Amino acid sequence: MLHLSSTCIWLLMVLFCTTATTNAVGCFPPSERRALRTDLEPINIVHNNWTTSRVSAQIARIILQEKLGLQTVVEEFTTEVAAFEQLHQGTADMLLEANPVDIQDLIENYVEHEGTILDVGPLGVYNEFGWYIPEYVWNISNKLDTYTGFMDENVIALFHLDNVTSVTHIDNTTLHTAFAAIEQVLASASCNPDLNATVTPGDCTAAVEAMIEHLRDIAHLHYADNTITLWTMPEAFATLDNTIIANLELPMHTLVPIPSNLNREHTEEALSVVIQEAYAQHKPFITYFWEPHYLFAPDSSVKLRRVQLPHFNADHCNISSSEYRCEYQTNTMRKMVAASLQTKNIIAFDFAKVLHYDEQELEEMLSLIEHANMTVEEAACSWLLEHYETMEARMPDPSRLVTPSEVNGSLRIAFVILAALLIAFFCVLAAGTFHYRRVRVVLSASPVFLMLMLLGAAWSMFWVILLYDDAPTDAICIARIWARHLGFSLVFGALALKTYRIAAIFNVKATKKSHQLTNVRLLVRFGEINLYVCAFLLTWTVAGAPTATTLVSHNNSYAVCSITWWDNAMYLQELAAMLGLAFLSYRVRKAPSAFNECKHMALAVYNWIIIGVILQLILNSTTGTADFYFAIQSLEVLVPVPIAILLLFVPKFYLTLRGKGSEVTTSSFRGSNPNGSHPKTPSDPSNSNAKAASGDMEMSSGNGVDSETGRPELSGKAAAAEYKNIRRENIRLMREMEAMRTQLLRLHNPHSGTVEVM
Repeated sequence: MLHLSSTCIWLLMVLFCTTATTNAVGCFPPSERRALRTDLEPINIVHNNWTTSRVSAQIARIILQEKLGLQTVVEEFTTEVAAFEQLHQGTADMLLEANPVDIQDLIENYVEHEGTILDVGPLGVYNEFGWYIPEYVWNISNKLDTYTGFMDENVIALFHLDNVTSVTHIDNTTLHTAFAAIEQVLASASCNPDLNATVTPGDCTAAVEAMIEHLRDIAHLHYADNTITLWTMPEAFATLDNTIIANLELPMHTLVPIPSNLNREHTEEALSVVIQEAYAQHKPFITYFWEPHYLFAPDSSVKLRRVQLPHFNADHCNISSSEYRCEYQTNTMRKMVAASLQTKNIIAFDFAKVLHYDEQELEEMLSLIEHANMTVEEAACSWLLEHYETMEARMPDPSRLVTPSEVNGSLRIAFVILAALLIAFFCVLAAGTFHYRRVRVVLSASPVFLMLMLLGAAWSMFWVILLYDDAPTDAICIARIWARHLGFSLVFGALALKTYRIAAIFNVKATKKSHQLTNVRLLVRFGEINLYVCAFLLTWTVAGAPTATTLVSHNNSYAVCSITWWDNAMYLQELAAMLGLAFLSYRVRKAPSAFNECKHMALAVYNWIIIGVILQLILNSTTGTADFYFAIQSLEVLVPVPIAILLLFVPKFYLTLRGKGSEVTTSSFRGSNPNGSHPKTPSDPSNSNAKAASGDMEMSSGNGVDSETGRPELSGKAAAAEYKNIRRENIRLMREMEAMRTQLLRLHNPHSGTVEVM
């Protein structure tokens, strides 16, 4: 039992290895093969049970599988009826060798009437059935070119010879030569008394009869009552030889030189063997045969010539008629495909339409099978390796064949939920900003513009929410660009304007202008910026609105919104705006801590630029699945927008929630002495004005103006304390100026005996 189990396991391993090896072996080198499309249904190729049909099926299999990347299944049928029934039902996809003469009724039923099978054109192979004689017989006389020559007694006699040699010829005796020979006998001594006095009438009669017999011999009149033997196929093959012989009144009779109980393939092969043996012995014969066949290949040892029968004319040659007096109809093999193939696989359908080769090329493959002992697959492969370069231009492009990409619904739901949570988070930040709008750290950052930034951030999230639909419409595509780019304009327009005001306030040369940068004026400019963006988006929508299109990636297709040069133009403008904002953040790097967001702004801008550029490069230089495309586009908003908001808002709320929101510095001046006083300024702790010299005295905005309104702060106790600070700072500055004036007078007084160095 154990031994039996081991044997079974060993056999299974051998079978597996054999199968794996067979599957791994292909016709073309691995580098020239296309990856198989395992996501598509295999193409079912059917063929008949004869060699030429098998060859056609193998050519189709190799090209479909190795060059077009389509899986195939090959099945053989014994009759055309069975193959057509499979095509009709859609369980088979293509039959590449159909003889229209033999299956006219099937074509009328399934192609012309039912419409379930399509005739996609000729294969290029011509079937020529007819009568053939060996070349060494054909060379004897030009009488053998056409069927009329076979009525000659000399030709009949020729086919009664055991073999044909190089000296075999047909006697050309005519009536003139016959009469001349008889007259010569009558004038001879055998019949002329003048030449032979003893001659008798019997002698003359005998001499004339001898000459006639001689003439009969040289004219082959011995066979006048005999006929020529024509080799033909069994009745099951529906040959027309007997009908043609009878109707053309030819001196022939048919003979089946092979057993009649063989199948089609073995019958054809048996007749081929008979022909080759007779040819090798140089026997004279005439046989029914056909092209293409390996006997007609260039390297064949048998050379056959076709006998010309009356030309076929479709108007006068009715095969079903008993008066048929024409040669066999020459016909082109047709390619039949299931009507459903066009929907199932357009590449396979197009391939079936363009596949073409002629009978000479087919005979080359048949010769490889017969003379080189190749299998059908090996012969088809050998021929393709030599000829595919010329065929390649006709082959369809397999990259056109795509299948709808499966969408990961859970991934999209997760991204949409994340976008919704971020919107809720921005709403919470907006509520907190409104609640703490009087706290110095929030107040100095312009609460109105902070709220606008949060509005833009929330608006941007609709870019992700609108991406949820895996089959977007044109309207959704338009709405998405408005969400994406208008959201950007709201966020960074507000941030840029409030940063610009801080830069103007703390720029000494722009002090006068800074008094004019009130919220109202900045909101007007904010409106102008967004009006420009809206105008651009409106022009984009009208002139070249994005539309729903199909993107192909790795033979998968999915619906996306088209990307045009408008997208690139908008992204370039946004990049320029980001670089300008980076410059503004550099300008305000020395502002007081209440206004100084340059570090956080720089990080936000840096992240936005780097992440945006990287994602755009990935999006435009690589392709992936529908989920990949969705994720990359979603990350364009889900990553930089929340990061920018967190960098700008978290520090403010952190200080506010710890109760230090009003302790930030708003003055641009601070003493540098250890005790906090300004250098060169006397400090007297007992002086009631000592605090005036303290470095803790602050001056709002460096110019006594509020960063939001451009006017002095007037907010209760904080405003009163600020006014006191300003007065103390003025006193300190006046004392310092007086001290400096005194020092300068002493320094430049020529009557002074001493010089003090400041």
